[in-house]
Amino acid sequence: MGELSRRDAIQIIQHIKRGTPPPPRLISHIHVGRQRWIEGMEWYLDMAKEVDLSAVRFIVGEYGSGKTHFLHMTAHLALQRHFVVCEVTLSRDIRLDRFDTVWREMIGRLSTPESEGEPEGIESVLNRWCQGIQETEQLQSALIGLDKISHLDPDFRKAIRGYLRACVQGEDRDSYLQWLKGDPIRPEGVRTRIDRASARAMLRSIIQFLKYLGYNGLVLFLDELELIRNLDYRIRDANYDTLRQFIDGSDNLQNFLLLCSLTPNMQTDNSRGIPSYPALWARIGGMLGEVRGDYRSITVNLESPDAQISDEDFLELAKRLRKIHAIAEAWDATEMIPDTMLKYLVKGAKREAGETSLPRLITQATVTLLEAKKQNPNREPDELLPEAIRRSAEMIRQQERERSRPW
Repeated sequence: MGELSRRDAIQIIQHIKRGTPPPPRLISHIHVGRQRWIEGMEWYLDMAKEVDLSAVRFIVGEYGSGKTHFLHMTAHLALQRHFVVCEVTLSRDIRLDRFDTVWREMIGRLSTPESEGEPEGIESVLNRWCQGIQETEQLQSALIGLDKISHLDPDFRKAIRGYLRACVQGEDRDSYLQWLKGDPIRPEGVRTRIDRASARAMLRSIIQFLKYLGYNGLVLFLDELELIRNLDYRIRDANYDTLRQFIDGSDNLQNFLLLCSLTPNMQTDNSRGIPSYPALWARIGGMLGEVRGDYRSITVNLESPDAQISDEDFLELAKRLRKIHAIAEAWDATEMIPDTMLKYLVKGAKREAGETSLPRLITQATVTLLEAKKQNPNREPDELLPEAIRRSAEMIRQQERERSRPW
């Protein structure tokens, strides 16, 4: 599992208690199973790096099945290969039909190897680049280099040039930064704004610029696409159309991976899911079928029998969480919660799960049990275990109810 600081161990535990996977730089500490699918994703990353591949993949699974975990693991692998990664999670405030909100989230959450996968945004990326350009000759060389980047939107190029020149010469660069972030302003020399009409051009431009800076490309995650189903049909169709544009645009890009997470009902719901929008369904309907044994297929189906996590892997996950909790709380968790108790936990969670995601339940129940034992050392683990599983299952169901509320 490698070295883990107490601070990082606490961060992992806190993420799990909130019901969210740890960030990409820490996700490998709790990753188990699905190795063939991870190898398939590594192939896509290597091809994007080595032969300029661009591709779209769909990560399909029920809530809690590990879609976001899989995305974070992919981000971890991408950062190791010197890609820039970005996760955009759809919500009431971030919707595909309002592309400016998606762009603002994307450009503000760019994560790089230098930031260890933590979101730092375009401003930090630009400033790190500008710090290496101090002299007039260096500035002129950089401006010439920018002019040589092919397939760069003219206004994007002007904004980058303006930002660089202002940064080196100590002038105000805020207007260029605001434009790059998607704000509705027009700095000197820039004619248009970033919106749905310019989405493809801007996505291509940011990828080309990142390549110019020395990165190997961009990996973009669109998470929780299934929430589109909750929208009024006009807004829902507008979201689906923007998704279609994203997918169409990827055909004309290089060094780009677009990963979309969605639940199975997005494929099967003819009235509200993807089939309800013919233009999108015609584009990707044939791509969403599972191909057994093909771990590089367009769809990563986490509900597939081949993708199920074994009891041995679940036990390994519980042991890893116990070790992480021991580091976080500086206590002998193994003595207090022995392997036999973790085996009982896995069996009990399987009986309790019902429609609740088993990976999510085992993860949260393990942490709940560890927290309960640490704070109540006089109580026996077998007394705490049923309560830990029950409370975790109810917490997951409550989180699912909150998540499903209409926008």
